[in-house]
Amino acid sequence: MRCAALAALAAGALGLARDAAAAEPLRQLPGSLPRALALMTAGARTPSDLPLGHVTVLLGLRASRALDAVLAAQQDPRSPRFRRWLEPTEIADRFGPSPAEYARVRGWFEAQGFHVVHDSPLRVALVLAGTAGDVAAALGTSIRFFHERDGRVYHGPETAPALPAEVADSVHGILGLDDLPHFEPLVRLGPDDVALGPRDFALVYGASALQASGATGAGGTIAVIVRSNFPDSDVAAFAAAYLPAGTTLDVQRVFADTDPGMLARAEVTEVLLDTEWAAALAPAVRVNVVIGDQSNDIPGAIEKAVEGRLGDVISVSFGLCEIRAPTAETELFDVWYAIANAQGQTVLVASGDDGATACLPNTRPAVNALAASPHAVAVGGTTLDPRFDASGNATGYGGETVWNEGRGAASGGGESLVFARPRYQLGPGLPPLTGRGLPDLALAANPDAPGYVMVAAGTSGVVGGTSAATPALASALALIDEAQGTAGLGQLGPILYRLAGEQVRGLRAPVFHDVIEGTNGGFAAGSGFDLATGWGSPIIDALAPALGGGGGPCVPESECLVPGTGGPRRSCAAEWLVEATSLARRPSGIPRVRQFCRD
Repeated sequence: MRCAALAALAAGALGLARDAAAAEPLRQLPGSLPRALALMTAGARTPSDLPLGHVTVLLGLRASRALDAVLAAQQDPRSPRFRRWLEPTEIADRFGPSPAEYARVRGWFEAQGFHVVHDSPLRVALVLAGTAGDVAAALGTSIRFFHERDGRVYHGPETAPALPAEVADSVHGILGLDDLPHFEPLVRLGPDDVALGPRDFALVYGASALQASGATGAGGTIAVIVRSNFPDSDVAAFAAAYLPAGTTLDVQRVFADTDPGMLARAEVTEVLLDTEWAAALAPAVRVNVVIGDQSNDIPGAIEKAVEGRLGDVISVSFGLCEIRAPTAETELFDVWYAIANAQGQTVLVASGDDGATACLPNTRPAVNALAASPHAVAVGGTTLDPRFDASGNATGYGGETVWNEGRGAASGGGESLVFARPRYQLGPGLPPLTGRGLPDLALAANPDAPGYVMVAAGTSGVVGGTSAATPALASALALIDEAQGTAGLGQLGPILYRLAGEQVRGLRAPVFHDVIEGTNGGFAAGSGFDLATGWGSPIIDALAPALGGGGGPCVPESECLVPGTGGPRRSCAAEWLVEATSLARRPSGIPRVRQFCRD
């Protein structure tokens, strides 16, 4: 529907003017208020013409339980909906606000003087531009200056914004009324004496078998979420130094809005790390670098990656303190992640590098709000102890402990204060949880023992952090996706927990290295799931066939060659093997994974 048509429809339906709106009783949206403002000193009101360029109105989903039922069916190999991903229009029509409801909200804000910056095709959010004066006239609050103890000054709403009841019924929250620094990159620099290269990582975590079978990530896509541009020369240098000879990486820039240029060193390093390691194991995958602008950086880039389905896997390596963020902002991420899952996209988010206190210098328990959604896989960090030969090349897995080098350098983990424990976090090997527990799993993150090699500013260096573990896992999933012949794996959380539960009960060979030593400063590792490393680190060559579509009660070996054969089923201990000479070969020549159960 054209923008003009939407506005006309809304105006006809409501006939609301600015003066009429001001006379109506207003309903506050408490989840829209940045909680960090309560820790600051309020000052004078801002000038009324202060521009607010990205005011996001969250309408959310209308049938979230029904959507969760669809997500569950998409991961159930016994369901006719198994890995049948939804189209964006189907998601909007079945689970989003109606066109009329969206138009009504849009028209009301336009009548108050706001201008539409971006219309969501899925109708779950609306991005507007206005001024502090527009906010004061329409939203029942004023924009003031707020002073930090260290002298920094920001602006934000004095109270939670409010709306007339007929509009408030459709709106979950309003964001973008402040200029607080919400997001930080999670990359950590390390010494240059020891590092993991792509080959080392593949050997340690078991991706070599997939690579040996011919998997390269061809045909797959990974979207990395960043907020800075980057030099192509560093990506090319990484490929030349650490990937197979002749490799040319397929890296594409996608701007959420305008090109922000190259930002500070940490920002550019983050982009290069994410891009290089997204392709490290899967050099033929397309890496879409989704770049947000400085005014709506990370949310805008995530929205772009979901609306355009720019990656089978979405990799997010930024942190946001949950107890300081508006709950509406955390809900906004969950909405986008749920939609991504329904489209077949897997969302990976770094759990953070501040241990159990994601809000340093505040030492209260807190998690990374970007990773808290039950529709994301939260990736924690370990200190890896690989086996090396005399030449310094990794030869295999040697063990892991929780990554913890002190303040600001530890695996993020804990329980969300916004999201309740999802159903998949109830079962064998899981502690009693009230909130959504994270991380879900973990990979090497300590930049000292060893870190990840990368190229930045024309020079090889070593980095770490959950920011490195996340794109590395995305690269591994690209190999698995190719081996399965699927266009994405969708919501992985429930199936990972099911597989881990079977491992705990002795019903399958391990798919995770259980990390049982160490603490992240608030939670200790232990047998099974813990709030420091989740289930531990994935064993990729064991995880790959386990994600191939099995998971119900297994069947005799003769009837278990491919999923959905309809053979007799019975309960038994399952063992998943990869057949190198499968009868059903993919066009690329890579054998399709076949599933076997021992009689």
